[in-house]
Amino acid sequence: MALTDLFTSFQAADYCGVSYMTVKRWILADKLNAHRTPGGHYRILKRDLQLFMLKNSIPIPEDDEIISKKVLIIDDDKLLRNILEKYLKKQRFEVITAEDGYNACIKLNKYSPDIIILDLIMPKMNGFRICELIKNNPDTKDIKLIILTGYANEENIEKAYKYGVDYVLSKPVKVEDLLEKIYSLI
Repeated sequence: MALTDLFTSFQAADYCGVSYMTVKRWILADKLNAHRTPGGHYRILKRDLQLFMLKNSIPIPEDDEIISKKVLIIDDDKLLRNILEKYLKKQRFEVITAEDGYNACIKLNKYSPDIIILDLIMPKMNGFRICELIKNNPDTKDIKLIILTGYANEENIEKAYKYGVDYVLSKPVKVEDLLEKIYSLI
């Protein structure tokens, strides 16, 4: 971690274009993740500040590099993939898509996503099998998984959580609800 990846409360306030007291209120209200030094001062990781800013629609300075998270969307529904990709890119995520489980496995190894959003029922390999492969591999077991399915019955939900899924959402989903789940995982 470089020194430029760590902000004081004053630097964070300047970066966000708000007052120091506003940043302090965010920290004390547990809205902004910060670490306290032995001297009682706060330090904020740049990625935590940027995620907070994105979540709260605070513009990030255009000349600054964004520490983005990679999201892999796996769904055989092309329209849904395109809608989610467009929306998440607008939220400044790096987005990769796959139309089936086979292509997902190839892209998983190539791009190392932080979060995967996947359907359960797909050609070539279903979502449960993908979850199993991800969670049984030491290199990918920590990737966060969100199931987005039209088959969110009790049996599938229970099975998904047994495979290590973090959230199960039903289709159709509000993109705001999906974004909220993504932010809670990162």
